[in-house]
Amino acid sequence: MIKVNLVPAEILAKARQRQMIVQGAVAGGLLALIMVALSLGHWYGLYRLKNEYSYKKSVLNNLSAIVKQVEELQTESQSVRARLGVIDSLLKGRAFYPLFMSEFARTVPSGIQVTDLTTAAQGADALKLSIAGTANTNDDIASWLRGFQKHPNFSAVNLGPVSASGKGYSFTMTAVYTNKL
Repeated sequence: MIKVNLVPAEILAKARQRQMIVQGAVAGGLLALIMVALSLGHWYGLYRLKNEYSYKKSVLNNLSAIVKQVEELQTESQSVRARLGVIDSLLKGRAFYPLFMSEFARTVPSGIQVTDLTTAAQGADALKLSIAGTANTNDDIASWLRGFQKHPNFSAVNLGPVSASGKGYSFTMTAVYTNKL
């Protein structure tokens, strides 16, 4: 059987052209729809990120205010601690010299006369002593030196030069007194 096409070629060409235009339009429409969907997805992601950013920024601002308050409180706390330290050292130091003088007076034997006593502070709880005195005998000086060395609050005891005079002996001594409250 022979098939004869009675439709002119021009009409077939126009039909084919229309079909190609429709197919191109459908493909273009689908492509445009895909592009719109992708654009909407990106737009939604951007919108979500902006909202998340603004939320986190507000949280950061709140936390920054709290951190600032904490830093102020820490500064205030440090100043209060410093004041308390000063008060504590003053309270400790208030009885320091009377205690020192009572302990020092108890160590001086009867044959010794202290002619000069100089103190220099060494920290909050220590004094460097420079002592000049006279003694009736060498034994008085030696017993006082041994008493200083045995006493728990006196350390670094050093006897300086001893010189004999008409009435006895002159000497110098250095020591460190440490308050052991």
